[in-house]
Amino acid sequence: MKLLKRSWADISLDNLAHNYTQLRGNVPSSCKFLGVVKADAYGHGAVPISHYLRDLGADYLAVSNIEEALQLRRGDIRLPILILGYTPAIYAEDLVDMNIRQEVHSLEYAQQLNQHLEGTDDVLPVHIKLDTGMSRLGFFAYDCEQTLDELKAVAALPHLHIEGVFMHFPVADSHLKENEDFTRLQYQRFLSMLDSLKGLGIEPELRHCCNSAASILYPEYALDMIRPGIATYGIAPSDELRGEIDLRPLMSLHTSISQIRTFAPNISVSYGRTYTTSESRKIAVLTIGYADGLNRNFSNQISFLLHGKRVPVVGRICMDMCMVDVTEVDNVKVGDKVTVFGTNSGAEIPVEELSDALHTIPYEVLCGINKRIPRIYLDGKNRMEVLQYIV
Repeated sequence: MKLLKRSWADISLDNLAHNYTQLRGNVPSSCKFLGVVKADAYGHGAVPISHYLRDLGADYLAVSNIEEALQLRRGDIRLPILILGYTPAIYAEDLVDMNIRQEVHSLEYAQQLNQHLEGTDDVLPVHIKLDTGMSRLGFFAYDCEQTLDELKAVAALPHLHIEGVFMHFPVADSHLKENEDFTRLQYQRFLSMLDSLKGLGIEPELRHCCNSAASILYPEYALDMIRPGIATYGIAPSDELRGEIDLRPLMSLHTSISQIRTFAPNISVSYGRTYTTSESRKIAVLTIGYADGLNRNFSNQISFLLHGKRVPVVGRICMDMCMVDVTEVDNVKVGDKVTVFGTNSGAEIPVEELSDALHTIPYEVLCGINKRIPRIYLDGKNRMEVLQYIV
């Protein structure tokens, strides 16, 4: 079947290579690069992006769960993979068989993993998660006297090998002094725990704490490996960090026109009659809706790009379609490309404009792009690959 350009996302491999080079160049050359490809590579397609990151020189990959890890292994990805979230201990043998690294956040969990490997010669590589202030998963790295005893007990388990130790920053993307102070406090807690572990003879090969924000603002914290997520995909982790480093978005989202009609004044458009023409208007129907990941709350709130000009969304966004007012654009015809975000004829709508309209973050908009949308991977203008989830 030929590629149906109903609605689609272009993924720039040039920009992926650019961002990778920028991020690696911001930290010491000896530092490893862990590509975060969880959540379908933030909506960009986990398997293709993993292949391209591997080719660029990434050392590790990270996912959220065992299903995502299995997807990569089935996609012929052989790089070391770290699962950042919880995996039920009954899958410990599967983790070993697939050569997966698992985060470990408590002594109880470590013991469960070890128990499920008893009677085998298997050893599961694990990365110890330390909680330095994120207050999510992890061993307390502060104000908890029993943590060192717990970690010593983990290190003694015969079927686990502590390959890495890591932590996460919640406010490294902020220039507020109180947040900068908290980020430094977290890092000092991390170093203090690493020193204490060294005193027990526990020295993991990989110490990592730099997410996107820290990789940009605190490159001195890089240690053995960085794990930038959203920055790899060309998006600053917060408004405050826009421009701190030269990042280029990978994804642009496009759709096409299926019908154009001129409506007289006082005609309502779409469900709920939330928009009514005040004068004669030319309205185009687009082949994208909320089932494709175009949030219904965008209705009557945002504009797209057509022939380099902005065209406002009018009426409620439907499941499979939405409408835009194209009255002010010349030479419009059925089949024309309309850009939801990205560039079009020299004009641009950044994805941040859409996330701002929803009072959310670009991560959510990108991750919400539905699997009805094929991803087209471009090297310059050359199509390298097409990811179609359905056909």
